[in-house]
Parts: sequence; C-alpha cells; structure tokens
Amino acid sequence: MKEKADTAILRCVNEFRVLFPDRKITTNTIVDWCGGVGSGKTVRRILVRNYEKKGRGKASYYQRR
Repeated sequence: MKEKADTAILRCVNEFRVLFPDRKITTNTIVDWCGGVGSGKTVRRILVRNYEKKGRGKASYYQRR
C-alpha cells in the first residue's frame, strides 16, 4: 500500500518538529528532510494548508496554528 504524498510530508514535518524543536520549518528544510518525497512546490502547498506562514520570500517559515 502506498502512502499519499500529503500524508508522508506531514509525517516528516512532525518528525522534524520532534527531533529539532528549535529549528524553523521552511520549505527547503522539509524537502531535504523528506528525501525527495515531494517537490518544493508540493511541500509549500501542504505547509500553507496546514501551518501558518510567517515572513516573506527566502526568510519565510511555518508555525503551527
């Protein structure tokens, strides 16, 4: 059974948050952490839907709502 990309990326984000609570969640960080599960565009779309975006451009990051 295959896992959907959305579910896999959110699982990776949760793992990242547990292991590195002080680091900011950014699109590039999660793309690297997931090991190519999704493209930057896919990761960004999922993060925008499930987290609150802070900042603009390269300095943007995501926090829990």
